[in-house]
Amino acid sequence: MEAVSNVPKLRLLVLSEIDDWDFGRQLKACGHDIVAWVRPRWKRDPKCGGLCHAVRTTIKAILCLPKPIRTIKPRFGAWRWLNKEKILRITSPNVNSPTFVEHVKRLNVDLIVVYFFSQILKTAILQTPRLGILNCHPSLLPRYGGPHPAFWMLKNGESVAGVTVHVMTEKIDAGDIVAQQELMIGENENAGQLMQRQHHAAAALLTEAVNAMAQGTIDPRPQNIAERSYFGKIKAADTTLDWNGSARQIANLWRALQPYEPLAACLNGTTIRIYDARPQEGPPSGRVPGEIMAKQSGRLLVQAGNGYLEIRSYEIVPFHGWVNRILQEFRLPVGSRFDLAPSAMGLTSKAVS
Repeated sequence: MEAVSNVPKLRLLVLSEIDDWDFGRQLKACGHDIVAWVRPRWKRDPKCGGLCHAVRTTIKAILCLPKPIRTIKPRFGAWRWLNKEKILRITSPNVNSPTFVEHVKRLNVDLIVVYFFSQILKTAILQTPRLGILNCHPSLLPRYGGPHPAFWMLKNGESVAGVTVHVMTEKIDAGDIVAQQELMIGENENAGQLMQRQHHAAAALLTEAVNAMAQGTIDPRPQNIAERSYFGKIKAADTTLDWNGSARQIANLWRALQPYEPLAACLNGTTIRIYDARPQEGPPSGRVPGEIMAKQSGRLLVQAGNGYLEIRSYEIVPFHGWVNRILQEFRLPVGSRFDLAPSAMGLTSKAVS
């Protein structure tokens, strides 16, 4: 990418915990100076060599340990890029502390840019940069404010998502809107896939906003508070499968959890982890919601309140691997019925933020 020569250059501080987005590279291509990149912590799991990987894979196979939940292949590595560009990385467990605020003042930055950062910025830090702070939120504000918009949009069956650049204020996700971009949600798209597209859309939209800020052409507009919707942190009850719901609603919940968590169901006290599922339409079968209608190797067809849920991959807890596949042949017979109100399973620390 070539630098945009007619854009005045800014000194920026970036606050973001996302590795898979190329915002920094786009900013540098426009000639801006990234003074530092801030995260609450910088931690990366150590990577082992080929022999180590082979040994671990063999042990997992022998012990029938589960395969890792499918992850989204990254399109960019901000960590490696920061190393290459020799950009300062700062660890700050509390960006509102007087020490950090004073440090930012000494950096003499023009603008702070925030995207997926797990701390709420307060007055002192908000007033520190000369041009203020831009935040990018992964929804079309004022709708779906809050910390987990991708989860809620997918669970609620939305067909359109997006990203919004807005001026950051003390009130969460409520500042004036600078720019927005719509993103259509795929019928079978999961939270990880949607978020990856949001990350890369955000990089381009934020870069345009920074350039507009530098040129003095930024034109923020207030949010329509009457249209505001806010969804808070995900609770265990929000991830509970309800067989009285439609097959599409159940599949939407599964999509909202992927690839971070399986969807949990219970049958006579036994927990079933669902790793792949699709909704099916069909006429009423006369079966009750939660009843297993058909079974094939590794697959189940279950009656929902409306339609059927085709479970394409599942595990019977606590078993994994080939042991689990053997048990699937003998357990969960056709005609057995999942509990309508299973114990809620909350998200782990891998959950989207």
